[in-house]
Amino acid sequence: MSIFCWDFDGTLAYCNHLWSGSVFRALNETVASHSVTFQDIRRCNASGFTWHTPEKDFTDLVGEKWWEFMNAHFFRSFVSLGIDEKQAKAASEKVREIIMLPSNYNLFDDTVFVLEKAKEKAHTNIILSNNYPELQRITDALGITDYFDRLVVSGLVGYDKPRKEIFDIAKSFYPDEDFVMIGDNPVADIIGGKNAGMTTVLVHKGFDKNADYCFDNLLDICSIM
Repeated sequence: MSIFCWDFDGTLAYCNHLWSGSVFRALNETVASHSVTFQDIRRCNASGFTWHTPEKDFTDLVGEKWWEFMNAHFFRSFVSLGIDEKQAKAASEKVREIIMLPSNYNLFDDTVFVLEKAKEKAHTNIILSNNYPELQRITDALGITDYFDRLVVSGLVGYDKPRKEIFDIAKSFYPDEDFVMIGDNPVADIIGGKNAGMTTVLVHKGFDKNADYCFDNLLDICSIM
């Protein structure tokens, strides 16, 4: 049987501008009056996250240190947009609690069915995600944690897809098994998975020549189990 590695955001669950929306909300809840727009926040969030520079080794920035790194990015962004430092600090520290609100996340309609089907067919499911350290809090809240044997999360291991090391960490738990990487990102999931020797499945993003399979929905994955 195979090890199915599932990306999270955009693959198993969808969120509406998760990071930019949360950062903007943190600012609005902290600063009564400002001229910053949502598009300003989106521009700031186009860089600065660990997964924007996956070529770097972030093994010294895991767990709480990951959040310290990100809070510093949010703080610099707010200050660059004209927010005074005291308010910028308060807003940046508020992002964390907002990003982890379960109401931000929605499972795709076929997520649970496909995870169940994989387990029925004796495959092993793991999450392999570029994400914050507490991702399991969200999978718990969504009721899907029990479908997974492991969660390999960049904020806990210090490497981001498509860097090979994060895939190798997942593979180290199951020596000599066949791996399938399922995700919605043609670079992080497909090229990263390919370079790690995995079969790759692109979902929700149309066709990509680098993927072994391209499916418009998760349900079609059942055809390769």
